Amino acid sequence: MSTKHVRTAGDLVRFGCSLRIECNHCAAANTMSPMEVVTRCGTGDLEAIRRRRLKCARCGKKAARLTALPPV
Repeated sequence: MSTKHVRTAGDLVRFGCSLRIECNHCAAANTMSPMEVVTRCGTGDLEAIRRRRLKCARCGKKAARLTALPPV
C-alpha cells in the first residue's frame, strides 16, 4: 500500500481527499470537499492557505488544524 503526500489543494483533488478544518482555539470543525477548497482558496500549498486564509467562523481566530481525510 502506498503513502500519499497531500501538500497542496491540487493534491486533494488528484487523490479525492476531503479536508477537515478544526479550530485549535474553540474546537469548531468543518469538512470541505476538494473542489470547495480549490474554489475558495486556490490550488496552492495547504500550509500557506492555513496561514493566510482560514479564519474560524465561530471565534474569529486564525488557529486552524488541517487533516486530509481519505476518499470515501
